[in-house]
Amino acid sequence: MRKKITPYILPAGLYSIVIVLVFGRALFPNEGYLLFGDDIHHQYYFYREFFNNFLKQGIFPWWNPYNFAGTPFIANPIVNIWYPPTWLFVFLPLNIAYTWHIALHILWAMTGMYVLLRKISNFKFQISNLAAWVGGLVFGLSGFFAARIWAGHVDVIAAASWMPWVVGGAVSCQLSAVSWKKHCVIAAIFLALQLLAGYQTMAFFTLEVVGLLTIFICIQKRSLLPALRALLVLFIAMGLAAIQLVPEIEFVRQSIRSYSLPYSWASYGAMTWESLKQFIHPFFFGDQLTYHGPPPNFIEHAGFVGRIGLGLAVIALLFFLRRSLWVLFFAGVAVFGLWVSLGPNATIDLQNVLWKFVPIYHSLRIPPRHLVLFVFGVSALAAFGFSLIRHFLLRLKGSVLRKCIEAGIATVIVVEMVPFARHFIELRPIPESRQDQELFSILKKDTQPYRLLQNFGVWIPQRDAFDFDVAMSKRIFSATGYDPSILRSYYEYIDLANGNAPGASILTHDVQVPYLNVFSETTDFLNIKYILVPREYDSLYGVKTDRFVLLREDVSRDYRLYENKSVLPRFFFENNKEGSVVIKRYTPNEIVLSTENKTAAILMSSEVFYPGWDGFIDGKRVDVVKSNHAFRALFVPAGKHTVMYRYSPRIFWVGGLVSVGTLTTVILWIFWRKRRR
Repeated sequence: MRKKITPYILPAGLYSIVIVLVFGRALFPNEGYLLFGDDIHHQYYFYREFFNNFLKQGIFPWWNPYNFAGTPFIANPIVNIWYPPTWLFVFLPLNIAYTWHIALHILWAMTGMYVLLRKISNFKFQISNLAAWVGGLVFGLSGFFAARIWAGHVDVIAAASWMPWVVGGAVSCQLSAVSWKKHCVIAAIFLALQLLAGYQTMAFFTLEVVGLLTIFICIQKRSLLPALRALLVLFIAMGLAAIQLVPEIEFVRQSIRSYSLPYSWASYGAMTWESLKQFIHPFFFGDQLTYHGPPPNFIEHAGFVGRIGLGLAVIALLFFLRRSLWVLFFAGVAVFGLWVSLGPNATIDLQNVLWKFVPIYHSLRIPPRHLVLFVFGVSALAAFGFSLIRHFLLRLKGSVLRKCIEAGIATVIVVEMVPFARHFIELRPIPESRQDQELFSILKKDTQPYRLLQNFGVWIPQRDAFDFDVAMSKRIFSATGYDPSILRSYYEYIDLANGNAPGASILTHDVQVPYLNVFSETTDFLNIKYILVPREYDSLYGVKTDRFVLLREDVSRDYRLYENKSVLPRFFFENNKEGSVVIKRYTPNEIVLSTENKTAAILMSSEVFYPGWDGFIDGKRVDVVKSNHAFRALFVPAGKHTVMYRYSPRIFWVGGLVSVGTLTTVILWIFWRKRRR
């Protein structure tokens, strides 16, 4: 084992130095400061705070009651709590954990590419150690990874870092004549970890690469055996990751991701031919702050691999294409990634073909996310190009001169890529610091259960007064939130309340619920007691009514806060029948109520219905039903009762049993093989 690991210590050590050069003091930020990433500061940070706060109380929060009138928490792919590196956020301060989580995954991506290229070299396709190291460096510091630091795409970076490891595992599994089963299990573990990392789109892209690799090897070997091994890897990986995949599939199927959307939605944000100039000049359209190129933004179109890296890839194509089928393979991956990234702007719209015949493409938006495939392929080609230069340098008489030239080229690549990646590293105050503390104080004074409605878009500055997901960490209930996986029933309820057809707003609102018509009765039913609106788009201002009262106007932050005087309680009896409901206990997973009513009645609520919520009256299980399109209700007999809602997501038991069963089967399989020997 030591002999297998030792050759990778020096390359990984050099990559670690590069990581330190890129991240610098962001690895150990001062207290109160955090590596900037848009999604980190506006979403992920609050998710981690929410989880950590309840975990300290001994509560594992399966459910999040603070956004969208309630939504699954652990089943949300953003949370990825079953992915081992995620626990960095539990054991380290968040401002340190985020930098280390991202830095370690970029290190992992570079090392994985190095290992993959050396593995290929062992199969009689010679790539020098230094060339493989350069390939890994180009991959890890490419625009795809570096720009997403600024975007705060933590799960994208984590999942993408596993791509070379999964492909490398597939290479060993499909080409090894000895111990191929062991290699298949290792490849399956890599793929399972990528699935657990979240953002399953990266796993799908990786499987596209593995699929192309499998075709390549099947043709080379004139056998279907590699394809059978690839299917075995996929089967084992999905079984190992079932504890996350099974609940996630249930959640996604009931979310707005299940909508059938037109091709115009899927192709939005495609690259243009002019976008290719960014491969030579990464800031041709400006950087992440000044970008003025094709939509949606700089981040999604970032695929820079360095001018020298791109030049080395071109050299490999010009002089090595006919001499190595591996060059043809990586070129195919790069071309495929770039082709799909162009979407309808390509001469032949390959993305449209995939959209028509591959169902998963119906839920994939922004074609340039395929640039990870371009970056992957070009980084490998750069290693081939570097090896070709080395081949010509071998003709030089002096080995010292040859090594100096090789080291010089590698150094120039480092000098080009490190400053590029550092351009996206910035420390900013932690998210709480930009929130309006006086607004929090006003809302916290009200101890009765209520909801706040931030009735504005996710892109406007008022978000910094009270961010959508800060409600989670501050334990203030919100009727909205920021998430691409909103429960479909709740989303449709808002559309219906606005007088629209269910899902009518999905093409304009896909990370938040539609703006609510606050004059509708829905505002009362949803327990919305406070409404936060921008002053410029304030439909309540100047309206003479006793229903809404202006509580606060902040000119500097440009918002107004209103109180709704006619709000309904969180729980009440149907048709306002006489009776009382008192909340005795409220946690993410359990709600205990004390009720008293003269006649039997339906206990209504504005708590979202979802599989896994059980009802109990005086300790006896009762049925929880869906009412009013999206919400929980149950029948309560006359008299005094203790009513309890408990969230027991048995779907995790199903997924967990599949994962344990798969792991046990794999262990027994390997053990059985050893016993036979």
